[in-house]
Amino acid sequence: MNTKKELFDKLDGKDIEKFTITNDHDVSVSAITFGATLEEFNVPGPDGKPTNILVSVPSSEELMKNQYFCQAIGRTAGRITNGTFKIKGKEYHVDSNEGTTTLHGGPHGFNTQIWDGSFDGDRIVFTKHIDSSEDSFPGNIDVKITFSLNNDNELTATYSAKSDADTLFNPTQHTYFNLSEENSINGQSLQINADQYLELNKDKTPTGKKVAVDDTPYDFRDNQNLKVGVDDMKAEVGHSYDEVFVINDHKDDEPVAKLSDPESGRSVAISSNRNALVVFTPDDLTGTNYLRGQGGPYMAIALEAQNLPDTPNHEGFGDVTLPAGEEKTYSIKYKVEF
Repeated sequence: MNTKKELFDKLDGKDIEKFTITNDHDVSVSAITFGATLEEFNVPGPDGKPTNILVSVPSSEELMKNQYFCQAIGRTAGRITNGTFKIKGKEYHVDSNEGTTTLHGGPHGFNTQIWDGSFDGDRIVFTKHIDSSEDSFPGNIDVKITFSLNNDNELTATYSAKSDADTLFNPTQHTYFNLSEENSINGQSLQINADQYLELNKDKTPTGKKVAVDDTPYDFRDNQNLKVGVDDMKAEVGHSYDEVFVINDHKDDEPVAKLSDPESGRSVAISSNRNALVVFTPDDLTGTNYLRGQGGPYMAIALEAQNLPDTPNHEGFGDVTLPAGEEKTYSIKYKVEF
């Protein structure tokens, strides 16, 4: 296993560092300190040159314009209705950044931070102390994010946090994938271990209702082609995917989803002990330059393993409370085959 640290670029006069791990099979992972962003997940291509299966942007300035691309998300992934929730009966209101809604941790979430980066052996480690006064969530919080890669070609993202007051903690990585050599995901297929999805309001916050996927475009239990799925969604629902799937009960090491590309033979299986997966297929990324080239229609699919969003506002969604003085840890594993 080889490691490398280098200067990525600068943002507001501050160095943004890039950390890279390469395993014995020439699979590599790179992450940068701005937003704890996964910049590259490279596998050997058909010509021996590395192919990045992530759709990421080439600079911190571009990340400022195109938030969330492969960035760490927290304190809470997804949307909080009216930025309001209760912990132990006490109501809190946090800053909103999408109308009245708090999206992905709000305007000062994990993705906006410049993290302290280092190697711990062959693991990339990012740490950050965030005051409550900075992001408006209760509790001053210490967060550690690690990215590790093994010789089974598994990338593991681990998120740990400890707060001095009761708060919420539901992190994820906003990974955008394209496994092919093409600039479209149309030929790729997706399998999700989910019998239900969340019904959403017009502002994309959950209504609280879980709906069966049977006989709908939300049924990915049997490896659905993405173009077929998107076309069916547009015909029946009126838009492409920006949906929350309710993951079935499963073992921690059992994949919750698998993205595959028949043309290249590549696949990535996602394992997580969480109860949700967000799937987002942006219609058109034209106008932005990405590491793999100019953006275009259906260039990427975002797959975000997390707990169900807006958790404290709905019974049966689980618990994402981080009690004062306790540490919580979540992991997401991405196993690539090629």
